[in-house]
Amino acid sequence: MVKINLGCGPNGIDGWINYDWGLLPFINKFGLIDVFIKLGMIGKNYKTKWPKFELVDIRKKWPLKNKSVDYIYCSHVLEHFEKYKTGEILKESRRVLKKGGILRIVLPDLKKMVDNYKEADDFCRDFFGFDKDKKYGLAGSFIRGHSWMYDKKSLTDILKMAGFAKIKECKFRQGECPDIEKLDYEGHRQISMYFEIQK
Repeated sequence: MVKINLGCGPNGIDGWINYDWGLLPFINKFGLIDVFIKLGMIGKNYKTKWPKFELVDIRKKWPLKNKSVDYIYCSHVLEHFEKYKTGEILKESRRVLKKGGILRIVLPDLKKMVDNYKEADDFCRDFFGFDKDKKYGLAGSFIRGHSWMYDKKSLTDILKMAGFAKIKECKFRQGECPDIEKLDYEGHRQISMYFEIQK
């Protein structure tokens, strides 16, 4: 069984092929995190144990054959790309999934954010993906802000444009995707929507 975790960050788990890309994954992959901390370029909070992962830029063609993957897990990743790029990533997901394979997507839900609105600062943090009003210095190079936000309709529309038809809304840690009790992050629960899409 082939299981791919897109944009795993430090939350990837064994039994999955974990993909990530960017400056922070790069320095973790090559054991440079302590060097960056000692130079004062990033804070100690960036020192986290990462899983075994591969440096793969999911915006390009993935190193996988057509119809070779059983499950894809993608949590809080797609909102970091422009909408057209997300469409390309979804088409690539469809290319590599076997017939009957499942793509589980977890995304911030824009409608949920609006419905749960309490104050501007909290909303902006969730919407942009970080505290935009803080000075980060060089550490700002590691921040990936949100580029496009979705609600249920807009996510369903882009999935259909990518060629998917069997789209099912799920709940936190519920669905057919294996290991979701480990993969679905509790800290994202209040602002997220959960979907499983079958090829």
